[in-house]
Amino acid sequence: MSRRARHATSDTRRGMKRSTRMSITAALVIFLSLTSSIGFAAWTASTTKTATATAGTIAVSTAPSGGTGTITALGPFTYTSTAKTVTKPITVRNTGSVEATLSSITMSRTGSLPGSQIDVKFWAGTSSACASATPTVSNTLDVTAPVSLTSLGITIAASGSATLCASTTFTGSMTTYAGQTTTAVFAVNTIAGTLWTATDSLAPSSRTFTQDVYIVVAPNAPTGAACTPNADKNLITISWNAPSGFAVPNGGYNVYWNGTSIGNVTSTSTLVANKGNTGTDALMTDTGNSSSGANTGSLTVRAVASNGLESVDSAAIPIKPENGNSGIACGP
Repeated sequence: MSRRARHATSDTRRGMKRSTRMSITAALVIFLSLTSSIGFAAWTASTTKTATATAGTIAVSTAPSGGTGTITALGPFTYTSTAKTVTKPITVRNTGSVEATLSSITMSRTGSLPGSQIDVKFWAGTSSACASATPTVSNTLDVTAPVSLTSLGITIAASGSATLCASTTFTGSMTTYAGQTTTAVFAVNTIAGTLWTATDSLAPSSRTFTQDVYIVVAPNAPTGAACTPNADKNLITISWNAPSGFAVPNGGYNVYWNGTSIGNVTSTSTLVANKGNTGTDALMTDTGNSSSGANTGSLTVRAVASNGLESVDSAAIPIKPENGNSGIACGP
C-alpha cells in the first residue's frame, strides 16, 4: 500500500473515533436529560397527606340513663335491733367511648355516728336483688383512702352498665349510739388502660345518703295485773296485759318480788312459788316458808324492750302467806 493510501486510511479511522465519541456523548446527554425529567416528574407528582386522630373518652355515672343517682338509695335508713343491715344495688354506667374497669370507690362521712361502727361491703351483682356473692370487698365507713375494687373484676363496655352491690351494717350498741346520725358520700372510679381515669360525674348531692340509729323508748307499763289462786297452796298465778305498742321482738317481762328481780318470762302470765317450793318451774320469792311473815309483800311486772330498757312497774299485786308460813296466796 502506498504512503498516501495509508495516510488516508489513518485519517478515516481517526474520523470514525471522533464520530463515535460524539455519538456516545450525545447519547449520555440525552440519557441524563431523560432521567432528570423522570426524577423531576416523580418529585412533582408526590403529595403531602394529613389526618386527624380522635382519642376515646372515659367517663362514669352512677345514675341510670335519664334517672337519679343510685347511691342515694342507701339512705335515709334507720338502724334498729332487728334491721341492722341495708343492701342496695348501685348502677355503674360507662358513659365514655372506651371500655373501662371499675377501679375503686372513695368514701367520706360527717356526723355524730362514728364510721367505725358501720361495716361496708361491695360485690359484683348479677341483678338488682344483690344476692350475696364472692369476692367481696369489706371495710368500715371511716376509711378515707380510696378502696380498691379491682378484685371484683367489673369491666364495662362503652355505653354499657354494671351492678355494684353495696351493704352497710351497724355493728355498735343500739343504746350507746341511739339517735346518732352519719351522712356519707360515695364516688366510684374507673380506669382504662393504665393512665385514663374517671370519677362519678354526678354532683355530690346525688351520691349522698344519711343513716341513723333508732332512739329506743322505754315501753309502756303492763296493765291489768292480777293474781289467781292455785289448788296447790304453794303456788299462785299472776297475769297482766301487754302494754300498748309493745311489738315483737322484745325482751319479755321482768318480774319483781318486793323490788328484787326474780326472773324473766316471755308470756303474759307465770306461776310464782315461795322459796321453799322447789318442785316446779315457777318463779320463786326470796323468802322461805319457815320465816316469820314469809311471803308477805307484792309482785310487780315490767315490760322489757329488745335492748333491755325497762318500763316502769305495773300495778302491785299483793301477796300473803298461805297455810301459816308454808304457802303463798293472793292478798291482801
